Amino acid sequence: MKSQLIIQSSSITLRPLTLEDQYALYALTRQPEITDILPEWRMTEEQLHGFLQFVVGSYEQFDPKDVRVMLAVVHNKDQQIIGWCGVFPNDMLDSNDREVAYAISRDYRNKGYITEAVNALTTYLFEHTLLDRIVGIVKPFNQPSRKVLEHADFRYVSRRKLSDQADYDYFERHKVQPAPASSLGLQSQVQLRRACQEDAKVLTEICTRAFDHAIRVWAKGDTVPDSNLCPPGYSSVRMQNYVIREWDYYVIEWDGCTIGGVSVNVLGSKHARLDKIFIDPVCHGRGIGSQVIRLVEAEFPEIGIWKLETSGRQRDNHHFYEKMGYVCLYASEDEYGYEKIITLEPVIQLPPEELSNVKGETVTEFYQADLDSLRFSTSNLRDIRMTDCNLSGGKFTNLNMTSILLADLRLTDSKVEFCAMDGVHFQDTHLGQDRVPMRWKHCDLKGSHFNDCNLSDVQLEQCQVAGMKINGVAIEELFAAYESMKAKR
Repeated sequence: MKSQLIIQSSSITLRPLTLEDQYALYALTRQPEITDILPEWRMTEEQLHGFLQFVVGSYEQFDPKDVRVMLAVVHNKDQQIIGWCGVFPNDMLDSNDREVAYAISRDYRNKGYITEAVNALTTYLFEHTLLDRIVGIVKPFNQPSRKVLEHADFRYVSRRKLSDQADYDYFERHKVQPAPASSLGLQSQVQLRRACQEDAKVLTEICTRAFDHAIRVWAKGDTVPDSNLCPPGYSSVRMQNYVIREWDYYVIEWDGCTIGGVSVNVLGSKHARLDKIFIDPVCHGRGIGSQVIRLVEAEFPEIGIWKLETSGRQRDNHHFYEKMGYVCLYASEDEYGYEKIITLEPVIQLPPEELSNVKGETVTEFYQADLDSLRFSTSNLRDIRMTDCNLSGGKFTNLNMTSILLADLRLTDSKVEFCAMDGVHFQDTHLGQDRVPMRWKHCDLKGSHFNDCNLSDVQLEQCQVAGMKINGVAIEELFAAYESMKAKR
């Protein structure tokens, strides 16, 4: 059977190990990138020699009914052993399970070689043995190994605590029976790709179709649907540009085609909000949404608590999120709030009187904190981010707020006084649902630019306007034209 265990692929070849491979194999086991994840491979030369003898002897006893095999991964061009790949039992799993295990040299990582090896071995074993299912387990922090399984068509099932009392993410790949392409599963077809600014236009088009469809189905004739059914700026390219620039935004692809998007607002080291997930209505009902949720959670394995809000009207959304493990925290006619706890760690809360003289490296995050009536004064807030916060009535005095980001905030009735605002940008800002006007008083805005803004009904009183231009026309010329028209009347 040994001669048949040679699997050719485009970039690599899988072949049986020989005793002559000990030097190359030993060099791999000296790489901490491998042994930090697989500590059992920290062997002496004598231990490795004994193990290699066992592996070489196992090839002649290869049993298609009881698969246990380990092969060298050889780079086709360099003809060097760059790793190994195998399938065998694992004492921490069910006795009928066969786990795929693999490792690759640090010099050949991030090139797709080990994914190619896992896929090639799995495909070969499904064709030549009685196996109809192969599993994979990875530690939650091991993102590169997780991506290998996902790219080799393994499906994430769940997070499990195994007999060593450690948590593992459990994957499965099943033997696919011949079937029409339309009936094949979606796991290998749906994927996420980090959005870039070039995606903004197509994402806007799909987002508009998705939420327009939701409004038609669920608004029931209301002229102003709730903000979850009709998110602010959902049809704006500029809003897409902003989310791509400031948040974690992903394009949802199916068979290489863009069919939707999902945005994540990371609120802290352990907390995140699933902001928007939208899929083109023509692709609804295919199980894509649940796969997207799993892929998003896989992208952020450090996040322990996920939150989201959805419209109170969309009952199918409620069922979907509950099926995905989310629990309803509150419910109203307009909005349902959900939370999914993956891991829960104690939250350290400091009373306001203990926040004096602290440095950023000591206290870095406030999440769901009640800071009502808190005052910030004579402090350095450079480069801070305030997102998704209610700052109504807030007071900020004598602060360094250079290069901060204020986004997705409610600032109703707040005051900004005696501030140096050189270089500040106001972008995609509005007056809220009640349209209460802003007031600018005793402000030096000389040289500022207003571009593509709605200044209808704006009033200027006792302001210095020398040199001001409107669409390139000097204000002095406009006044002169106005006086000339008055004289002719």
